[in-house]
Amino acid sequence: MVGPTERVEFVCGSRSRQEVLISLASEPRERQAVVCSTTASESAVYDAMSRLSDRGFCYERDDGRWALTGTGRAVADLLERVGTVESVVDGTRPYFDEHDLDVLPEPDRRELHHLAGCEVVDSPETDPFRAARRVRTAIADADHVSVLAPVYDDRFADALLEGDPDSARLVLDPEILELTPEDDANAEEPPPFAELVDIRVAEVGFAMTVTESGVYLSLPRLDGTYDPQTELVRESDAAADWGATVFERVWDRATPAEALVDD
Repeated sequence: MVGPTERVEFVCGSRSRQEVLISLASEPRERQAVVCSTTASESAVYDAMSRLSDRGFCYERDDGRWALTGTGRAVADLLERVGTVESVVDGTRPYFDEHDLDVLPEPDRRELHHLAGCEVVDSPETDPFRAARRVRTAIADADHVSVLAPVYDDRFADALLEGDPDSARLVLDPEILELTPEDDANAEEPPPFAELVDIRVAEVGFAMTVTESGVYLSLPRLDGTYDPQTELVRESDAAADWGATVFERVWDRATPAEALVDD
């Protein structure tokens, strides 16, 4: 019996089979059109189409055009997603080589392709707050904002208060509720939680800000330490939707801050 992995391996085992599958994924084509859309030789394309057809990936329609079967479409979609994820990782190296992705919920790691086109905003010695400033600006300019905060940063709190508190939702680490001015030399008073409406508490291993225009993600280093010097940024509708899904997953399991304060 042929399993899903064997089907993918069969396609990936030949560059010409990959190119034919990708070509047919865009639209049904006549055989010669498939040849022209690939880098393989005509004989290699013909062989690939024959082998793919025999394995149930594609078929020749009555009008003479070749098209994908359901199996072919599923594998083509998977290969496209793999290619997109590779572009995310390769396009931001060495960021993903040095940071831990396991802190993200598994279902959301599987959707990492939504961050395609992201950039890494770092903070060089000459501008040590560049990454934080990028996030602060996004918070201040947003109509709606959702924030996961494993550590407290008064700059972000100030940015939230510049807008409408009713439009902000925060998930804070439990230790932040215990923060006092003595704990933070830069804090003149405890974090202004009372002025923000929707606050919940949960242990989170990464920082993230989600606005209507994109997502701003800060993963921990491989040793687990918080990294305030870099920010993974993608401003797009797809990234904003991905970030919203991640946030909702954490929000749903978090505890309302009022319940902890009352205790």
